[in-house]
Amino acid sequence: MSSRKNAMLTTEDRKWLTGEKTYEGQHAKQQRYQRRRDIRERIYNSILDFSIVFEELDIEEHREIFGDVSDDGRQWMNDDAALRDGVRDGLAFLFYTVGVAALMRDDSGPTATVPEWMIKSGLQRAGQKDGFLVEDAQLDVEATDVAVPELLDALESGEDISPAGLYQLMESGALDADGVQECLREQFHAQRNDEEGV
Repeated sequence: MSSRKNAMLTTEDRKWLTGEKTYEGQHAKQQRYQRRRDIRERIYNSILDFSIVFEELDIEEHREIFGDVSDDGRQWMNDDAALRDGVRDGLAFLFYTVGVAALMRDDSGPTATVPEWMIKSGLQRAGQKDGFLVEDAQLDVEATDVAVPELLDALESGEDISPAGLYQLMESGALDADGVQECLREQFHAQRNDEEGV
């Protein structure tokens, strides 16, 4: 992952953010500050570049990057899971940054929130490009406030957690779903062996 070509993040940025590289010694604090500042500037400039690529990049170039989507718009026609995850996390990064959690916690009435503005204006711009007038778009989010720190404390202290609580921890990313599945498999096989007297 950290060895890809430089983009919004350089190879060194990726190594530092993922913990593969650390700064130590006399100038470590200044190096960390500089790295953070450089990353912020590149993210800002990369986002500004979307205005250019949206207006100027041919549709054939879009397809070269993303592949095709089915005619009904329901599935990707390529199997690039890393790209799909990047698109998902890019949107999540933007929504998280502009405070989408406030929208999830409280229906603030007729005044549009920043995430709603992002979605509506983004859909309007995309529609314009294909000759559609997007007259209205509504964002309806149903969310449950997951008390992740409390659930993690309970898990660490040995308390019983409901299946719903475990599911919430896995969905929040606080627990590694693959690791949980492996533990469950081991328990299942041990239980089956006990039942069969092996």
